[in-house]
Amino acid sequence: MASLVPMAAVTLVSQKASKKLGKSISSQTQKALVETVRREIVSATENYAMITHRAKLSLEFALMALIREASIALGRPLPGPSRIYFAEDFEDSKTAPDDLAESTIHMKILENGRLVPKQVSYTHPNFLTAPGVQPDEVREDIARLTRLTPALKGITDELGDNMFWIYASLESGVHISFPGHGGYPQAYDPRQRPWYIRARKQGKLTWGPPIVDITTGQLTFTVSAPFFKSDGSPAGVAAIDVLIPKVLLQSQISSQWSHNMQPFLVGQSRISDGKKKQPWILSPKPAAHPGAGAARNPGVDMVYQEAPQQFAELLRQFEEKKSGSFEMPYNGADAFWAFAAIYPDLHFVIVAPKSIVMGLSEEVGRSFSSYTRGQAIITIVVIAVVIVAVAALALFISRSNTKHVMSIVNGFKRLEQGDFAVRLDLEFKDERDLVVTTFNQIIPRLEEHLRMSRALGVAKDVQQSLLPREDPVLEGFDIAGMSIYCEETGGDYYDFIDIENDRLAVVVGDVSGHGVSSALLMATARALVMLRASMPGSAASIINDVNKHLSLDTYDTGNFMTFFYCELAAANLQVRWIRAGHEPALIYDPASDEFDELKGRGPAFGLDYTFEYEEFQYRLARDQIVLIGTDGIWEMRNEAGEMFGKQRLMEIIRSNRSVTAKEVLTSIADTLKKFRGGRQPEDDVTMVVIKVVA
Repeated sequence: MASLVPMAAVTLVSQKASKKLGKSISSQTQKALVETVRREIVSATENYAMITHRAKLSLEFALMALIREASIALGRPLPGPSRIYFAEDFEDSKTAPDDLAESTIHMKILENGRLVPKQVSYTHPNFLTAPGVQPDEVREDIARLTRLTPALKGITDELGDNMFWIYASLESGVHISFPGHGGYPQAYDPRQRPWYIRARKQGKLTWGPPIVDITTGQLTFTVSAPFFKSDGSPAGVAAIDVLIPKVLLQSQISSQWSHNMQPFLVGQSRISDGKKKQPWILSPKPAAHPGAGAARNPGVDMVYQEAPQQFAELLRQFEEKKSGSFEMPYNGADAFWAFAAIYPDLHFVIVAPKSIVMGLSEEVGRSFSSYTRGQAIITIVVIAVVIVAVAALALFISRSNTKHVMSIVNGFKRLEQGDFAVRLDLEFKDERDLVVTTFNQIIPRLEEHLRMSRALGVAKDVQQSLLPREDPVLEGFDIAGMSIYCEETGGDYYDFIDIENDRLAVVVGDVSGHGVSSALLMATARALVMLRASMPGSAASIINDVNKHLSLDTYDTGNFMTFFYCELAAANLQVRWIRAGHEPALIYDPASDEFDELKGRGPAFGLDYTFEYEEFQYRLARDQIVLIGTDGIWEMRNEAGEMFGKQRLMEIIRSNRSVTAKEVLTSIADTLKKFRGGRQPEDDVTMVVIKVVA
């Protein structure tokens, strides 16, 4: 009986060690899974927001094209007679166009909630006159709007499923819509619709909150903008409807936990006083029978409501940063929240319950608990059979278990030392195999993350090598440049290009976004500028050629690049410049202690390959300082969310007017770093300082 004491002690110690190890592995697994899920939902929100933002830019560009065509059409003479179909003509097969057919895009919601295809025409638009307006009274306006038919068809072909309706309404009460359709209420007056009133009031392109389409009952987002007659008076409003709720329902979140995630669109709309904002949310209803194959009914399965109180913390997060994540309960359960801005007053949000990552870690703990309980039962049974056999068997089991546990611990130690070839070659044929399988599956993923990190480091070195290695020398000028990237790679760019006859070109660019994709577009733009600047031609011709070629790469991508190009001449201290969507360069004159800007007109690269840029010129004077920078300078925020602003930048230039251009750059960079504090930068910073010394 005395031998039972040491055996019991050995068994107890073994059980406690196994339990402690099980809890440790369970805790580490839980932490790793929590971080993995957080990163996945943040990545999903940012990717969805980026895709939606690009689609938004395409819709806005298409709307501006329609407005241009509408303004031209109203100013031209009356066209020849053509066949015109009014909305009521589409409701009778005898008067409807020949191509009238059911559309799988334009679905109408019936009173019982069922969806049926709506009949539309992709050849003829429909016309409509407001109540009290007779067609004969506005027949000239109707005739002029028939010229919009080719533009409406072209825009519809380009946008495809991203567009629902495209239409325009005049102040006179004439309304044209495409694809052609009927179904309008008898008292429908487009001039009284929210999209029309909002565009007329704000006088610019604007997005509104979700509204119900009058002819289908679907929830739509509408972008609208006013257009004007040749004398500048209001002519009307053009608009495009898009089924963003459908996109929200059908978006596939790339994650193994996507079936547990809840997506939202969260927006803020200005109320009647124009200052306060009313937050709202748009979300899918929970499916009656959840599952990957559950059919969704956009419009019917959407919930549009004012944001509940529990979204107050989310709205506060919107004010601090464009994207991010945090933890907060949702419907009484702990959850992860991730968000990303589509544009300032519209965000995409994903909520995932924390319980989705707890099951595996708890199962690991239960596996170890089950294992220790089993060992205890075996030990008791064996002891009951024979004391001597129990002692021998207990010793054997203890050593066997210790060997397997040490194998697992040694595997973790080798991994800690960077050995990614380590694998656990153990087989228990019970729940412990889950630990071994999980360990072996995690190793390749960790190795891939390390490889990508090293690859980004190489990409950073390559991109840094594309920037000027030293500042240029040009008689009469002191010039210096600097780029600071917020990630391993970025989209900012500056360069100095020698041109014959003692002339130097200074260029600064800023690609939309940042990261690897922006760096690739930046490298393409640099190659085009370097090649074209080596050929004869004016500054305007250089920029026009670069824009035409770069637009071929950015077509249909939504990417673009702002650009500031200037040429300095040593002979006469003259600067010639072209501004392509970039912030104007600042110019400071110490003699008058005043700031001015080198302004100009022109869109960013990659948006309009037909645009012809205009060249501007200015004669510089001794001691004047020119700064060309990107918006990462004045839009930098500190830990309190306050922006750096241009006023602080001007004060730095003013207080450093007597030092070299390099010292001005250093002073700006040091001040930005001190202002930012512990907050991570959100955008690249690039700047070039030109000081006149002759």
